[in-house]
Amino acid sequence: MIFLYYDSWDSRGGVATYIHALAIHLQAEKIPFQLVICESQPSPLADELAAKGIKIYRQPKLPGERWQIRKRIMLLWLKTQLKPGDWVFCVCQPEPTIYLNLVQIVHSCGAKIAVSWLVTPEFWPLLPHIVGSYAKQTQQAIIQTDAVVSVSHCSVHQFKEMYGYTGKVHVIPLHNLTFFSEPVPLPSAPPWKIGFMGRLDIQQKNLDVALQAFAMLRQLRQDVELHLYGGGSDRETLENLTIESGIQDCVYFHGAYDHHRELNQIISSCHFFIYPSRWEGGPCFSLLELVQAGRYCLAASVGGIPDLYAGYPDVGLLLDCPNADTLFNSFVETLKKFEANLIDPNKIRARYFDGFDMESAHRAWMSVIGSEANGTNKRYSPCSDWFPASRLGTDSGRLRLQGLDKRQSL
Repeated sequence: MIFLYYDSWDSRGGVATYIHALAIHLQAEKIPFQLVICESQPSPLADELAAKGIKIYRQPKLPGERWQIRKRIMLLWLKTQLKPGDWVFCVCQPEPTIYLNLVQIVHSCGAKIAVSWLVTPEFWPLLPHIVGSYAKQTQQAIIQTDAVVSVSHCSVHQFKEMYGYTGKVHVIPLHNLTFFSEPVPLPSAPPWKIGFMGRLDIQQKNLDVALQAFAMLRQLRQDVELHLYGGGSDRETLENLTIESGIQDCVYFHGAYDHHRELNQIISSCHFFIYPSRWEGGPCFSLLELVQAGRYCLAASVGGIPDLYAGYPDVGLLLDCPNADTLFNSFVETLKKFEANLIDPNKIRARYFDGFDMESAHRAWMSVIGSEANGTNKRYSPCSDWFPASRLGTDSGRLRLQGLDKRQSL
């Protein structure tokens, strides 16, 4: 049995999308599993999975909850369920203050535990308030974890350097659903429509710089539009920036969207997309979905993003330094490619099936967890690194421990 464990369930964002795709695929494969979640808010996505017949142990949010009572009750329940040979897969970094307790419970039952960091230690070090004994306990828990799963090659060395973990770090792409059976047709042009999908966040997503670059592009040519899809606390600030730059008539804020119902409409409305983040963990869902749909993207060369694009200029353009000037020049270069008919959606989509599709992800994941959980080593062959690191081309994610606050370091 595989227990998918998440002690801070939130129906928004990449973690919930990951759980959704993983659970649906495990159900389709008839692999025994159960979700174990502690909800931080009402969860329609969890309701959807339950309606599909997926077993879920849920701790709903309670008013005025303190001292992590629900999470500790969840651990006690898990202890009554585990049997030798079972796996607990933490789909995200567990609560640091109870992680060691979780590891000890799993091992006391003869089971094993794996953990997935959806972002790398470089960008998700231990939180500043996790100090003293909690930091030491968390380090011990990570060292005792049976399998660490990462979403990018750039993070492999970091688990040893940051946490002292000496086991193998398995690089496995995210489980993601296949939304498109063929490349999504491009809209007519002009105007040329540039899109962004994701959280409207200035600090991480670098969208203030994206607006500066687009304002420069708008001075050069009038046949371009920028479409931002997603919600976030920085929307008002970004809207004010468009007014200050005089581009409010060609920048469109579409707000939060339903990922499952509106994805095709969003992608079909734009010619290419941007992802100019200052940091990321791995090739995120938005990028995987864009490649699956055959959409070209200008993406920052940070974290695990080069895993997807490095060495594949027909698929997207990596930005080594996504400031306003480099992003502006990339806009100009990409538009020239489109006008010369040099963008081939079929080549872009082919990259998705070269190691990033659901079957590739699941085969690699099962080689680490599923073979023992199902009592057999025959179904999936070992392939925890789903493509060789030598193909990545750049090393953009080196750990900068010297710059970390000492409270964040172990």
